[in-house]
Amino acid sequence: MDAPPVKMEVDDDVAEQMKQQETETQQPQPQEEEEFKLIVLNYGKWKDAKSMDAFLRERGVAFRKVQKSRQLSFGFIHFYSAEERDAAMPLLRELEWTGEKMDVKPALPRRSMKPMRGQHKKRQRDEPSEAAATNGDDDDVAPEPAGETDAPAAAPAKTAREVVAPWADIPYKEQLERKEVEMKKVLVKIVRQTRKEYFKKEKRMNGGDRRHNKKQKKDAEAEDEYRKTNIPTWLTSHGSLFLVMDDVLYTRAHEASASTPWTRLADATGIVSVVSFGGELVGATREGEIRVLMPEAAGLAWNALCRGPGEPIVSLASLRGSLLCCTDDGKIMKQEGMGRFATGDWKLITTVPGAKTIVIHSGFVYAFCPDVPAEQQWQRAALTADALDQLAFEPFVWDLAQPDQLLGMCSHDHQVIALCGRSLVYAEPQGAVEQPIPLVINQSDSAAAGRITGFASHKGLCCPMDSIHASPVTEGYRNKCEFSIGFDAEGKPCVGFRLGLFRDGSVIVNAPTNCENVSTVMEQVCAAVQQLVETSGFPVYDVKTQEGVWRLLTVRHSERTGQLMIILQINPKNLSDEDVAKVRALTKAHLVGEEATPANVPFQVTSLYIQEYAGVSAASEDDPLIHLHGSKTIEEILLGLRFSVSPSAFFQVNTQGAETLYSLVKRHANADEQTLLYDVCCGTGTIGICAAAGVGKVVGIEICKAATDDAAVNAERNSVSNVSFVNSKAEDVMRDLLKTKQEGGEDATEANLKRVVAIVDPPRAGLHHQVLRSLRSCPPVDRIVYVSCNPTGSLIQDAITLCGPKTKSITGQAFRPVHAIPVDMFPHTPHCEMIIVFDRVAKEDSGH
Repeated sequence: MDAPPVKMEVDDDVAEQMKQQETETQQPQPQEEEEFKLIVLNYGKWKDAKSMDAFLRERGVAFRKVQKSRQLSFGFIHFYSAEERDAAMPLLRELEWTGEKMDVKPALPRRSMKPMRGQHKKRQRDEPSEAAATNGDDDDVAPEPAGETDAPAAAPAKTAREVVAPWADIPYKEQLERKEVEMKKVLVKIVRQTRKEYFKKEKRMNGGDRRHNKKQKKDAEAEDEYRKTNIPTWLTSHGSLFLVMDDVLYTRAHEASASTPWTRLADATGIVSVVSFGGELVGATREGEIRVLMPEAAGLAWNALCRGPGEPIVSLASLRGSLLCCTDDGKIMKQEGMGRFATGDWKLITTVPGAKTIVIHSGFVYAFCPDVPAEQQWQRAALTADALDQLAFEPFVWDLAQPDQLLGMCSHDHQVIALCGRSLVYAEPQGAVEQPIPLVINQSDSAAAGRITGFASHKGLCCPMDSIHASPVTEGYRNKCEFSIGFDAEGKPCVGFRLGLFRDGSVIVNAPTNCENVSTVMEQVCAAVQQLVETSGFPVYDVKTQEGVWRLLTVRHSERTGQLMIILQINPKNLSDEDVAKVRALTKAHLVGEEATPANVPFQVTSLYIQEYAGVSAASEDDPLIHLHGSKTIEEILLGLRFSVSPSAFFQVNTQGAETLYSLVKRHANADEQTLLYDVCCGTGTIGICAAAGVGKVVGIEICKAATDDAAVNAERNSVSNVSFVNSKAEDVMRDLLKTKQEGGEDATEANLKRVVAIVDPPRAGLHHQVLRSLRSCPPVDRIVYVSCNPTGSLIQDAITLCGPKTKSITGQAFRPVHAIPVDMFPHTPHCEMIIVFDRVAKEDSGH
């Protein structure tokens, strides 16, 4: 395949994303004001850029790139000139796409959207978001990164090491801690985003989403069953209240009755304030230190997190991944940096004279100032886009009982919970205040005595989470790398990694020396190919002019079997048949022939391919390869099983890490002889084959015929007889399973399989919406083991579909997350895999 700007992939699942980037790397990019594009109005909501890209290339349409956003029904095709665009338009209108002729029109230039974007961003700065207004729970979670048009350009990398191993200078233990913190944030977001879906539905039920015509009203009446919005217990019961009294931390579940006593949880010596921060309970001490409550062998203990601001702290809050504090003299300060790994330095945001307690709720920061005139006691500031830099507090009228006895406040769902004296008061800023609930520390004590110094609501995670599982190997762990062949900073030919995206102006390639995740063998292959390129007499491919021959080097290597596969991609454009034959001969002679001496080729090549590809965009998996030498595949050993790996096959890039990952998947699938195990999107069958021992039956589902053929070969090679593979869409298999179960048409083997479990390992974009809906609407599936290579992105959205409320298109009992297991597959990078186990919710607790 053609090299994207940086060809050290995070995971083979990013192939689609890299191909889209590569399309842009191969052509000079027009300036924004020179964009020429067509809008495809009937693109299809769930069609991706990859499918359109392949569709156009198969039909010989000249274009620059395809642009498509998930869940939008339209997309764009970009061209290099107005003439090219105008010539393509009549051709495209004659092509049949998704069962009908393509509906294409010239698109407005991007700049025409800027005024609307600017207005929208201004509204976001000036007003609290609707999400914040409906639920204040997201305030302590860092926001998603801004889009490319909004984010400042990152400083260009100077070496390949900075590109492919950006965390290499961070101690590995700290890398793991950082990743674990991010995975906890993912679990917090799953709870909050899923709860929001239920709140939105409740709002529609209560008339917030009005139907304006007869058809809409009729449709609404027909959806009564789906519009029930009882929130599942796992969402409503999740989390607890905490208070610190006399240096002891007490807790009580949110949903507990008023008479339920608070129970002792841990010592809290010196703790004067507590807050929920990134899925953890954080406290401030009298000495000005910030600590976090962590489990240890002897129980829970407060571990140092960072230093305080150097002034006495009276209250803590959490906003967008940053820790805020209120000091004794009313200063509102922010810890510099983000999350647990902030610097420990503090920045003054503003001062609220007399403030002793702060809380963040529904798009505002509230401050209580007990020692000022009554009309000034309550202050609040809107959470604008720059709230972490400045806050504008204004007086706020709030008729809260016993404000003079206010000891603490916290936010929970739609309400503020105030600790007034020895009672809890549930209130809303709009004015509604519920009857106070007395504190009950134990059955005989109503908390008449005792000094309370901290109070917080802490929802924690959506389910228990393991500590992150470290990679068994951290150096040279990659079994596959793709290297660009281009020019270094001095304009000399170079085999290595591109230092950035071509669209950002980067064309420099740097050799892969000192990259912790690249093996010595791969460095040796790069050096050998470097020598081949320099002595061949054929030029290196230039991404600016699309001229030249040598384009891309792909290397697969198994440390366990010692087998090595090399794939060289060349550009045959402007080469005669004799020149093409010469390039093949030179490649073979230099790497496996008479020129392959131990001095310049200190490795043995098991399989050698060349690919002749003249396209502008990245080559697809179906573009042909020419086999030059040795075996057509190499062999890899995983959990004692032998797998055949072909040039385009997906295989986890960290073999030892994959053993940890797949062992955990098998353990948490909890499948036995009475279990039917589905390996959805199985590829070449690695997960299903590794999990087959002790399982009744394994069925791998994969839409790619070549992959299921390879999977069947791998099963036979390992004498695994209880595995079969289906070349079909997952949603069709789920529908057939449901029909078979309902009609009792199972064969003798399947009739004894009482339980159905599905394992899914989707690409970075997540599961297709039809697969998600089919899994949810198929009652026999009672557990899903979801393996995500993009937990901060697609996992959250997919979890909402599996766990959220019913809709007209999403049917079936919901699932709930029951266990999360982060696994580090990519040391020295920020990336992490996450396994989440989802179980089907019992009907009485479904919320429907």
